[in-house]
Amino acid sequence: MHVLFTFLRKRMLIGFVLMCAFFSVQNASAQRVALKTNALEYLALTPNLTLEARLSQKLSLQVGVAANPFNATIADYRFKNYRLDPELRYWFNRPMARHFIALSTSAGVYSFQLKDDLKKFNAIAAGISYGYALVLGKHWNVEFELGAGVASVHGVKYKKEEPMPEETNLKKVVPVPIRAAVNFSYIFK
Repeated sequence: MHVLFTFLRKRMLIGFVLMCAFFSVQNASAQRVALKTNALEYLALTPNLTLEARLSQKLSLQVGVAANPFNATIADYRFKNYRLDPELRYWFNRPMARHFIALSTSAGVYSFQLKDDLKKFNAIAAGISYGYALVLGKHWNVEFELGAGVASVHGVKYKKEEPMPEETNLKKVVPVPIRAAVNFSYIFK
């Protein structure tokens, strides 16, 4: 876990804090907060929770956490992750209703195994997302979101029968799907 915090501090934390500070001074006429979860992530055995807050008439900020600490192996495949997923959203109508675009980011620690190939790495990603929030009632929404971006990956890859390398041998920038979500959201008014 120490590796994650060091990685965040060096690459993302300062920018995120500055972004939050800038947008928190914006005048929001009616504060709205939503608590949500991404149903698609449960297919990968990854419990998650996100908090979204309205910053102004057109902006909201959400910060999500997700973790898959389980040791389940399915068809020679094992995946673990711990992530922090902040996102700044611009709403075309009003926050938490209808169309939005977002600056999406993610930082996490991952462990991946496919048969005898293992990878353990840290990743930080940024990209752009588009979504739609369908209002179901006074307090309930369902959101659909897709996004793409790039990730900087640093870690190790090795074979199961080999010892884990002490030096980084996995260092690259790759395109990634930054968001794929079907969020169920409860809005506190």
